[in-house]
Amino acid sequence: MDILGFYPMWYVPTFGSAFSIAIIATIHVMASHTSVGASILLAYLATKAYKENLPQIYDYIKKYLLGLLVFSYVSGSITGPGIWFSATVANPRGISALIHNFVWVWAAEWIWFIAEVTLVYILFYTLGKIDQRSWLRLAWTFAIGSWATMYIIVGILSFMLSPGHEKWFATGNILDAFYNKNYFPHLLMRSSFMFAIAGTIGIVIASLMKKDLPENVYKSIVKTMSYWGIAGLIFGSMFFAWYVSTLPERSLVMLSGIVPKWYYALIFTILVVLLAHFVITAIRPTVAKPYVAYPIYLLIFFLGVYPEEKIRETIRKPYVAGEFVWVNQIIARDVPAKGIKAETETIKEKGLLQLNPFVPEGLRTITPENKIMAGKAIAILQCSGCHNVTGSSGLRPFGQKFAGMTSEDTVYNFLANYLTPQNHPPYMPYFVGKDEELRALSAYIADMISKGGSVSAKIEVPKQASAQR
Repeated sequence: MDILGFYPMWYVPTFGSAFSIAIIATIHVMASHTSVGASILLAYLATKAYKENLPQIYDYIKKYLLGLLVFSYVSGSITGPGIWFSATVANPRGISALIHNFVWVWAAEWIWFIAEVTLVYILFYTLGKIDQRSWLRLAWTFAIGSWATMYIIVGILSFMLSPGHEKWFATGNILDAFYNKNYFPHLLMRSSFMFAIAGTIGIVIASLMKKDLPENVYKSIVKTMSYWGIAGLIFGSMFFAWYVSTLPERSLVMLSGIVPKWYYALIFTILVVLLAHFVITAIRPTVAKPYVAYPIYLLIFFLGVYPEEKIRETIRKPYVAGEFVWVNQIIARDVPAKGIKAETETIKEKGLLQLNPFVPEGLRTITPENKIMAGKAIAILQCSGCHNVTGSSGLRPFGQKFAGMTSEDTVYNFLANYLTPQNHPPYMPYFVGKDEELRALSAYIADMISKGGSVSAKIEVPKQASAQR
């Protein structure tokens, strides 16, 4: 085997490619969870309007649907493909592994999504133009379709964390991968918290329409949003405890010692604020104000969804998919049912620089002239998925991690003992490559630290090495 099926590495200095994905994904999660939660809440309100003969509720529903069209379905339709594009560029082998395992699941999700988008337009433009019973059926169909997209995507997200058992590696069965150990608590946790998100924006819309709605209808809507929000927070917290109990050991290690404690403080703060707001508006609906509820909705994004998504992505390390593809795109274990072979021994024998087709020819063979630049290439290929390998700020920077280590031998001795199959942290891949590549990586790190802990991200093949090709 002369080369392995690697792709080019997208290295984003300082922040890392994962940060780009995280921003896009957080916006998408906020939009999608608002939409899914709202679809069920609005179907419930439509049922209430139909059974209790409260046609004024339909005016509120139409305003909410307009908000969904403008925010959830415009931003969601942009950020959804944005996640695909950025994730594919950041880790193409990880995405490839997911597609090969879940291609028909994703196809089903897209069918539900198309139905969902179609129905939200139909609901908005037919409200008041067709009979209430028919419209109510469409509303519940929309709610089912919206939740179905979450039902499907959570199975893939949970598999990215862990298959949860060894069975899938032997069977390769899509159901063994989809209904993994983490699936149901994850699904129920998200399904619960989405009502708190949708309920918050629901109170914003209701308070803006306060003068246009009869007092009894206004109070009923605000109380409905508040009660569903309180229930979502309570059940979401319960299912979160179940979710944590299903996490693999490496994830628990990261939760207790690696994830910044202030992330937990942010999430706890927004949960308390949300609960207090819902309790107050449930007791006294007339005190609901848009200038209070809307900032809380924005705080959910910054204090809740973003930290939660960052934590979820962090505790998946060192894998990007199914506990067999590392975040640096190296396949770390066999999957017999899929005919997938681990690459670690091959890379250890022949070297990463020789096997990666996108390494410049002048760096494939390490020489005294290109040693430091070859080490930089190795750092980007093996470490940049989780570290800023060219600076002292941002994402777990090398400049801070190796501060003071200006000797190649010092760095080498540290890495040779730390990043071994026996001693490496459970959340970090061990070093895979020839010993001379580890020495080149050590030389690069020592050189970077001696230059102040920050160097250019550009890889340049030394002229002498280029001439020897």
